[in-house]
Amino acid sequence: MKSVKLYIAVIGITLLFSCSGDDDGAVSPGSVSGNEAPVTPSLVFPINNETCTNFDLELDWNIATDPDGDVVSYVVEIAGDNNFNTVVFTTTTTSTQTIFTLEKGTTYYWRVKARDSEGNESAFSEPQSFVTEPDAGLNTIPTVATLVSPSLGATLSGSTVDLEWAASDADGDALSYDLYFGDTNPPILFAENLDTNTINVSVSPDTIYYWRVTVKDTNQGATIGQVWNFRTE
Repeated sequence: MKSVKLYIAVIGITLLFSCSGDDDGAVSPGSVSGNEAPVTPSLVFPINNETCTNFDLELDWNIATDPDGDVVSYVVEIAGDNNFNTVVFTTTTTSTQTIFTLEKGTTYYWRVKARDSEGNESAFSEPQSFVTEPDAGLNTIPTVATLVSPSLGATLSGSTVDLEWAASDADGDALSYDLYFGDTNPPILFAENLDTNTINVSVSPDTIYYWRVTVKDTNQGATIGQVWNFRTE
């Protein structure tokens, strides 16, 4: 009987040591560091609100370093709206510059993010906007619409609201407006080719509304405005 007890004790000690974390090849939690994403690149050119007359436009940004020394490439996006819901041009490159052939008389928004060879990505850079002239100085595009009323973030009562904005054109061209309006951000196209800078819209209570205006001249110049909002009681 004593030999049987001794045998059981030896087996128990053996199992205890075989399950310890000190065995060769055992990995402790956190001992292996993951591959890190590159830093976010910063935009160089065109600068924010730049007016560009070259339609084969070179975009430039700064090098994004990678903590692990991985090879870095860049994802470039150009959109027609500041929320990048309509990306019109995109490319991936290992260079810190690229050329796009753009439409005339258009406002664009652009941003860049870095991606390493392990597939990790940085956040996108802060977006910047620029505009292209219709014909390299032959026509000046309209100004971006500015808010008149209601004031940004206002809380309003009633079942209708008057939206009003202002815009001008250095060439004296006649202007028309596309209104984007709704309870989603970005707002959807609500009215097109308006010949007035004010419109009355119906609203529901306890709702946040978003709106913006695209200003167009008679020479195919256009500017896309920022998104404004107001709330109803």
